[in-house]
Amino acid sequence: MPRLIVALDEANATVRRLARYWKTFRQKDDPTTSPAVTALQDALWAGRAARVHVIYDGRPAGVLGAQVREQFATVILSRFTADTWRRLAPVAVPAPKQSRHPGRFHVIQQGTTIQETQAIVMTDAEVVNWLTDPYDNES
Repeated sequence: MPRLIVALDEANATVRRLARYWKTFRQKDDPTTSPAVTALQDALWAGRAARVHVIYDGRPAGVLGAQVREQFATVILSRFTADTWRRLAPVAVPAPKQSRHPGRFHVIQQGTTIQETQAIVMTDAEVVNWLTDPYDNES
């Protein structure tokens, strides 16, 4: 079975809107939790076994529940506050000094290993070109 990568951008707002939408249209006999939110929870809890991996841009709590944080083996943080670091990387303390260098972030793996990392910084047009032109990204 091929690997499926689910990228959820603006996850906090998306999950809240899905829950609000469900409350608006839910019928009396329907489950309390939105089926879309339930599917995301399932992907986060057991997706790896089915080769489904989630890239989640947001704070993994709220409607999903605080325990969902435990499902993320890798946390990537940039321009974080001390409070955000304590919530999302509580074992990896203290928080490292932040860099103002564009594209610089910290990767926390297994809760304790911290690696400062540099991302490729591209304009929107460069990203579109890289993703759509098969001859420009053969490397």
